[in-house]
Order: sequence, then C-alpha cells, then structure tokens
Amino acid sequence: MAKTSYKKPDYYARKAKAEGYAARSVFKLENIDKKHRLFHKGLKVLDLGAAPGSWMQYTAAKVGKSGKVVGVDINPLSRGLSLRETFLQGDVLAMEPEELKDEFGVFDLVLSDLAPKTTGHKDTDHFRSVQLAFRALCFAEALLRPGGSLLVKVFQGQEFEELVKTLRTRFQKVITLKPEGSRPESREMFILGQAIKSSE
Repeated sequence: MAKTSYKKPDYYARKAKAEGYAARSVFKLENIDKKHRLFHKGLKVLDLGAAPGSWMQYTAAKVGKSGKVVGVDINPLSRGLSLRETFLQGDVLAMEPEELKDEFGVFDLVLSDLAPKTTGHKDTDHFRSVQLAFRALCFAEALLRPGGSLLVKVFQGQEFEELVKTLRTRFQKVITLKPEGSRPESREMFILGQAIKSSE
C-alpha cells in the first residue's frame, strides 16, 4: 500500500520539475481550471498563500500580457517574477484588504492556497485551516469586483460544511472539489465560489 500512495505524488513532483514549475501544487489549480474555466486573458488575480510560486506562474501565463497577478505570502518566493506579476511578503492575518485595494484596485478572482503550519493534530489543523479560509473570504468580499470568484483551500473537518454554507450566502454558485494532484491521504478540499453577490 505504501508504494501505491507515494506513486502519484512522485509523478506530480517530477512533472512540475520537468515543466519548470516551483511546486507540484500547480496541477491542482490546472485541474480545477480545466473543469471550471477559471482564467482568461486580461484577468486581475490575487493569489493568497502564493509561495513558492507555482500558482502565480500558471496564472500569469493564463491571464497574458493584459492581465495582472498579485501574490501574497508570509514566506518568500523561490522564483523570479514576470512583468505581469507582483509579490508582497506579509501575513494575511495582519494585513488589511484595503491596503491591497489602495494599491491595486479590485480583482476578478481571488485564489487561496493558504494552509497553517500543521501540528499533526487533525482538529487543530482543521480549525486553523478554516480560520485562514474565512480570512480569504474577507479579502474576497473587500476586493472582488461584482461577479468575481473565489477559490479557497481548506482541510476537511467538523466546520467544513459551515464554511460551505457561509460561502453559499456570498456567491451565486458554490462547488466543492478534490482535484487531481491532491495526495490521496490528504484531507484538503477546495471550494469554488462563483459570482459574488452584491452586498447591497
């Protein structure tokens, strides 16, 4: 069984290296994009939890020269940036969305690959993950243009359904996803909220 469980992660890690991506997590985003068409040319995208930078790489290629990608992470990137990418090193729990709005305006899409430093205690890791997911929602509510979307990662647990219910009050359509590229043993899920509702 152990051999089978590591075969897939090794495949995606090798694939990421061969294609020049900073991390294997890019293939989770690619899989979701292929199914739900997240990107098109000219989009402005905010990537929370951007390090080491593979999601920014993929997104920058998708939005093209007329698009813009802004990444935020408490850790530094492990790669250089293209002209259409901007990276800010900072803690999303300490940063205010208005800081980004003042500098960059509104966004079409917010991505969140935020994850806590895992403790090995499933409930603790889950609750911290949910806290980060709600923080991503806070950024989305403040920074998305009308009709914009949010893709957020979260660890499964007892608060998962409550988070989904909250997102359904904020977005026209909400989809839960377990993309290819996620490790079989991982409890991570992604939630896609499409077309944010007006706050009025």
